[in-house]
Amino acid sequence: MADYVEAAKRLRSNPTEWERIKEAAKQEGRVVVVGPGFPALRDGVIEGFQRAYGIAVEYLGLPSGEVITRVDRESRVGNVTVDVNIGGTSSCWIMAERGQIDDVTSLLVDPSIYDPSIWWGGVPRLILPSPKLPQSFMCGLQTAEWVMTDLFVNNQIIPPSSITSWRDLLKPEFRGRIAAFDPRRAGPGQTPAGYLYALFGEQYVRDLYIGQQVVLTTDNRQLAEWVARGTYPIGIALVQAAVEPLRAQGLPLERVFPEDGPGALTGGFGTVHKIKGGPHPNAAAVFINWFASREAQEMYERAMLETSLRTDVPHQVPEYVIPRPGVNYSINDYHPGYFFSQREPAIAKLQELLGR
Repeated sequence: MADYVEAAKRLRSNPTEWERIKEAAKQEGRVVVVGPGFPALRDGVIEGFQRAYGIAVEYLGLPSGEVITRVDRESRVGNVTVDVNIGGTSSCWIMAERGQIDDVTSLLVDPSIYDPSIWWGGVPRLILPSPKLPQSFMCGLQTAEWVMTDLFVNNQIIPPSSITSWRDLLKPEFRGRIAAFDPRRAGPGQTPAGYLYALFGEQYVRDLYIGQQVVLTTDNRQLAEWVARGTYPIGIALVQAAVEPLRAQGLPLERVFPEDGPGALTGGFGTVHKIKGGPHPNAAAVFINWFASREAQEMYERAMLETSLRTDVPHQVPEYVIPRPGVNYSINDYHPGYFFSQREPAIAKLQELLGR
């Protein structure tokens, strides 16, 4: 936590600049936001920002990989159409290293977000720089942290008690019955893949993804449906925003916590970044400050079921994403010290093994 506190020392409340940005944003009149394609998040962003500032939002729901490709293509031809990205740290680092993200520190000026009591750790959490970025460059703001939803089963087909270790997934009877979010693509599949590589090494990851014939998808809803309907009754990297609507219908999805790997901490989709050269720069800055507000974080937590880092947000998330007392979560998936030394090599190895 100390490095996050150190990074936040560069932040400064600036009431005069905040008023100037808000006025300029009203003149721009709209902001284009790209993020995960969950309807509750899209509707919450559009309605919440309009209500707070009277500024219209065009929300584009796209997978992380498509966001990166789109921003890169538009930046190269000098025709950027997106202002803000809601996504993960890997997207932020990739685009920032290409010069396509603005440093967030000068944008966070709203005095209302600077009360130390409203943030876990006492400060807004900035995304620490990757090794290829200047160490003073912060590409975004992280607003959520929770235990990654590594492993789910259809408990009417696979008894949860049959998986007490991650190595149990290598049992012959599970071959061809496991699905996962594609770890070669930006998105939730990379968190558990990197975590498993760090815990058990290359051979385990090879035996799991290749030896067990894991079926891959880049569609969060499809993955949750596969497990819930029993098409593939074991799922890796389901996200709770896709899981909980199915559980509400009575479908038998259950989170499993293997004893030899209780999960990694992650920020999920809960980071926000300003795209360099976007058409509405002031509205984008207002949006990023609003995203850190209590109103926005209550909306985000309801929509995405990811635990906000604001202490004044009453948590209404599934119990399986809340860190459990007495459990040592040794891996923080959003910290560059782990990400670039362990997770990134793991993903590169998987891309080599599985093909791109």
